Amino acid sequence: MDPIEEKTSKTVDIYRDTWVRFLGYANEVGEAFRALVPKSFVWGSYAVATAYVTADAVDKGKKAAVAHGDNPGKTTRVAVAVVDTFVWQALASVIIPGFTINRVCAASLHLLGKTTKLPLPVRKWTPRL
Repeated sequence: MDPIEEKTSKTVDIYRDTWVRFLGYANEVGEAFRALVPKSFVWGSYAVATAYVTADAVDKGKKAAVAHGDNPGKTTRVAVAVVDTFVWQALASVIIPGFTINRVCAASLHLLGKTTKLPLPVRKWTPRL
């Protein structure tokens, strides 16, 4: 099978190969605009990202269950697939980027307050430009 045929016959993982992937980064939008939007928006963005991570983990668990059929140790393999996916997706999509964006925006706001005479609304928008 040539590479073009192989690529077109590959199964599409909706959680990694489609626009659905971007739902995992919803919390980053919430964090980026934390100083400008209600807290409920930020928490909602985390709910969307967490729902994405959970759905991906469940999907990988279902795929592991099908792949292992009735083999001994199936339950353990499915649990490992779910936990592995959830932990790594949570770290890569939610926790590390969210924390980083939160701290960069907070530091920018703080530094702009200490080093400029810009009004607060301008300082809040500046890191987002």
